[in-house]
Amino acid sequence: MKNSGIILTQGYKYIIAIFIVAIITSLLDLEIISTILYIITIFALFIFRNPNRVIFKNENAILSPIDCTVSAIDIVDGDKVIYCKVSPCDTHIVRSPSDTVIEIKNKRNGLNLNPNSFKANILNEQMTFVFTNMKLKLISGICNPRIEYTEDTNALQGEQIAIFIDGLAVITIDNNIELDVNIGDKLTAGQSVLFTK
Repeated sequence: MKNSGIILTQGYKYIIAIFIVAIITSLLDLEIISTILYIITIFALFIFRNPNRVIFKNENAILSPIDCTVSAIDIVDGDKVIYCKVSPCDTHIVRSPSDTVIEIKNKRNGLNLNPNSFKANILNEQMTFVFTNMKLKLISGICNPRIEYTEDTNALQGEQIAIFIDGLAVITIDNNIELDVNIGDKLTAGQSVLFTK
């Protein structure tokens, strides 16, 4: 999964569609609607931006797989679980946390409800990536069109593996691992260290 331009390739169809509708409404003299659609087009450009990112490769560190804010850390069934909020204002490329084999489990299409609700865990689109040292479960939010992902089973640290716009990221690791992050921390994919081996 490669995105080398300044806009994610997955966003072009949405941006172009909104822009075309904005032009049509402008030609029909629907000024308020066309103005709103032009503003939405600009916001869509921001959402699907693809800024250059330097990956801090470190074979002894497990990096954050996604841009997010840590909202809670808990112990569930003997594992340490990090709950992270992914906002449309974050950068949306999911990256491999280390040089690892990737296994995709529990890929499920679904709705786009508020990811913090009980129903979301049952009804929302979700996908689980299993890495060598951790699991990453993505639960789509209200603004998430679809979770797009690579079919590759091997990934280098920092390599793009998926696109996730909005929702909840749940990172699960072994309870014995000492985390380098705290509640409220803003994580950056491919740069922030979750923990060291």
